[in-house]
Amino acid sequence: MMRRLGILLLLIAGTVCAQERAALNLERANSFVSSEENGVRRQELKGNVRMTKDTLTVDCQEAVYYPDSGVVIFRVNVVFKDPSRILYADEIRYNEFTEELEATSRVSLFQHDTLSVTCNRARYFERFRQGHLYENVRIREEKKRVMLAGQQGFVDHERRYGRVTGNPVMTERDSSFNLLTEVHGDTVEYFGEEKRVRVVNNVRIDRDSLTATGATLDYFTELRTGVLTGSPTAVRGQDRASGDTIRLFFEKNEKLSRVEVSGHALATSPADSGFAEPRNRMEGKTITLHVADGLVERVDVEGTATASYYVREQKKKRGLNVTSGDRLHVMFENRKIARIRVEGGTEGTYTPERLIQPNDDTPEKR
Repeated sequence: MMRRLGILLLLIAGTVCAQERAALNLERANSFVSSEENGVRRQELKGNVRMTKDTLTVDCQEAVYYPDSGVVIFRVNVVFKDPSRILYADEIRYNEFTEELEATSRVSLFQHDTLSVTCNRARYFERFRQGHLYENVRIREEKKRVMLAGQQGFVDHERRYGRVTGNPVMTERDSSFNLLTEVHGDTVEYFGEEKRVRVVNNVRIDRDSLTATGATLDYFTELRTGVLTGSPTAVRGQDRASGDTIRLFFEKNEKLSRVEVSGHALATSPADSGFAEPRNRMEGKTITLHVADGLVERVDVEGTATASYYVREQKKKRGLNVTSGDRLHVMFENRKIARIRVEGGTEGTYTPERLIQPNDDTPEKR
């Protein structure tokens, strides 16, 4: 019995101490006016105001405190600071009992090694660990090179997670903060533990001269790799690739190094520069395009691989070659197919130019 009583007393003492630690205290103010109207107590503070609550420190120029409800309205150069993060705003309405706050006008929050936030209005919970964001939302990852922008957002600083909607866009900048990538979609999310950006629905990627579209993009910022699914296509100049999945790889110099297309993979390019038709075609289960200095230098096609390409000699049209095998290695020079190496089950047909039907990319059956 005595043991139970002792435990109960310890619990009560702990609760009282927690309540004492959670009290909001006035540290300083140039002026202090206390009043009461209709039973509601009100304290008005002005000039160099500082209030504290355990590890939380709040600085501002003006504050109105309602001690019975625990509501404080901080105004003018408001700074909320605790050991983990710091929040700035022109005005913050704070409830000391629930730890909820609403910040308005020029809102910004920073935390070491996690996401930073700017917006016009924010509602934060749990000592501003999580918050809903509104109007001109900007969420930046810790290196400040990746940014999510939109009209609404949510952020969890502990989990290093952010989400934006309302015409959202993800941008990535290089080490000199020049714009590298711009991605649009219906929803943009950032997962800090994985260094991963996910863009969902109506995805459009613009990077250098590359434009890619699809339903879902997972972009890994540390690995410089993007995975695009949902009827994806990638277009670079007049070259086009499509399949079930497209993977984009970028080198440390931040240039596109290769494109991997898998599942019903198809890559096409004009047979003659400056003309949309006819088009050379490469098809297979997997197509890998190797890029150097912005140009495709080699294409590897695997799995029921087929290449249909138009033969040109000294600018004269000679005909259509169709080559197939288990693997094809297609080499390019000056944007043109220079040679093809075939591995396994080699087959080939050649159709003279005079027998090629208009808009027909396959040899005429004979």
